[in-house]
Parts: sequence; structure tokens; C-alpha cells
Amino acid sequence: MSGRKKSVAHEPVTSVLPPSEVPIYECGANADNDALAALGYKPEFKREFSLWTSFCVSFAVLGLLPSFASTLYYGMGYAGTPGMTWGWLIAMVFIQCVAMSMAELCSAMPTSGGLYYAAAVLAPPGWGPLASWITGWSNWLVQVTGAPSVDYGMASMMLAAASIQNPAYVPQNYQVFLLTAFIMLIQSCISSMPTKWIANFNSYGSTFNIIALIVVIIIIPAAINREDQGLPRFTPSSVVWGNFYEGTDFPKGVSLLMSFVAVIWTMSGVGGLFGWFLQLVVAYTIVDIDDALESELGQPYAAYLLQVLPQKVTMAILGLTIICAFSMGQGCMVSKRILNIQARGG
Repeated sequence: MSGRKKSVAHEPVTSVLPPSEVPIYECGANADNDALAALGYKPEFKREFSLWTSFCVSFAVLGLLPSFASTLYYGMGYAGTPGMTWGWLIAMVFIQCVAMSMAELCSAMPTSGGLYYAAAVLAPPGWGPLASWITGWSNWLVQVTGAPSVDYGMASMMLAAASIQNPAYVPQNYQVFLLTAFIMLIQSCISSMPTKWIANFNSYGSTFNIIALIVVIIIIPAAINREDQGLPRFTPSSVVWGNFYEGTDFPKGVSLLMSFVAVIWTMSGVGGLFGWFLQLVVAYTIVDIDDALESELGQPYAAYLLQVLPQKVTMAILGLTIICAFSMGQGCMVSKRILNIQARGG
């Protein structure tokens, strides 16, 4: 126990403990341990993530390029190019509000897996346990479904690439499932490595994600072959921003709201802006939305690339996206360590 005795009120955190409580230290005291003690926790994990590698975990989970590739059907399939332009822009503003609110909560209650802790603190008197229970289990559902959904999209892109190389091959659902399970097995092994190794792995993966995203945003407009198809190099802005695709039976406004589903896979700020740039690139260059959505490739992103780019360039971009998707899936798998946190706090 440390010789220092400070009440919770002396720590710059928002705690469920009464202000008169005195934290008890069972390890070397420092500023981080003081804050955790004031929150009612003792440190259990090694702090081997730097500021950069912590950012890399978040950016790996964000995975703008593979997220866009996996959710293109929803952004484009419900409202067409207006859903990709107006839809992304509007939703990004609201997601930024959520991001800033989460940042405020994290700074006030800086503990891993702290959403359910924050729910307990902010709930009205007597409702803390229920709010915490709902928040914790909701977050658990996200954790156990996040990585499989990312890897499913990655498997679909890999099989679409195989179909492009061999047009006689048509991907089957069971093949997507088996490949997804195999990818998850590999990522589980990586996520079981020592913390410092995982930090380095995520650092390399996120750096590659950033570079690949910028490269793709540049390559697509530079290499498109729309003019060879007798089309203008880019679709007119009046069409891109105003011509709604009738992908649903709902009014245009509702279809635009439904396109927000694709944006939910992203965070806002710088990431959201880069994602919007990628949306604009695709919106201004796509040739046939129906063909992309209904292609036998089973992957609208791959079908779109094949519409506007030579096959070799398409395969190169798909390769970059698949590598980014693996990094994203592995980042989601690492985040499952939060389940240990929730079990501890339960």
C-alpha cells in the first residue's frame, strides 16, 4: 500500500465511489494507478501501447478502405450516388457528435471497456446496474460480431478476385463461410501474441491502411477507362448529387437515411473526410449501379472496379483492400480483449 492517502475527490476522474473513499494501492503508485484506484479498479494489464499504437488499434478497427468495400451495397444500393455523397456527409456530422461525446466520457472515466462503467455513473439514482447491464451486453454483441463481419467481407473480396481471374468460377456461400472461419482462426492466433507484438503488428497494419487508402483515391481517377467505353471521364455533378437510385420502395428521404448504414462503419473527423473523398471518387466514376449490385462476383466493390478499370489495376486495388481488411479484422479481434474487462467489472 502506498503511503499516500487521497480521497476520490482529489483525482481528475468521475467515479462511482463516494468522494470520501480513500483508494488503496496494491502496486507502485503513479498518476495512472491513482486514477484507476479512484475509479475503483486496480491495474491488471501491462501498458505497452504507446499513443501511436493505441491510435493504430482504433484506426485498424475503423479500416476505411475495407469498410467502404464491404458496405458499398448499402450506401449505393439504397439511394444511389446521392446516398454516397449527401448521405455520407450528413451522417458524418452526427457521428462526429457521438465521437466527441465518447471522447469526453473517456477522458472523465479513463478505464478500458469503460462504456458500461460510464452508463452506471450517468444513470439516474437506482438505475445504474440496469443501464450498465444493457450497455455491457450491447457492447458484447458488437465485439462478437464485428470481426466475423469484417472477415466475411474480406472472404467475399478474395473469392471475387478468384472469379475475376477465372470467369468460369462462381463463389458459393459455403466457400465464403469456410474462408471466413479460416481467416478468423489465423487472426485469433495473432491476437494471442504478447501485447507488445500486437502493438507493432497493428502499427504496421494501420500505416499500410492509411497509405493504401490514399493510393486508391489517386489511382481510380487516374486509371479509369470510361472514355474507352464512350462515356465522359466523370459523371456530371447534377447526376451524382441529384439522381436517386430506386433501390427501395420508400421515399427518397427514407432511402437517404437508410444509406447511413454504410457510414456507421466509420468514425468521423479526418477518417470520415477521407472516406467521403473515396465515396466521391466512386460516385463520379461508376458506370452501372445495377450491374455492380447484381454481378455474379457477389461483391459490388469488385464489380465496380471491373467496370471502370483495366483488370490488372482492378486486381491490384483488390489486393490492397484485402490486406487492409485483414488488418482491420485482426484489430477487431484484438478488441475482444475488452470482454475480459467486462467480466472483471461485472
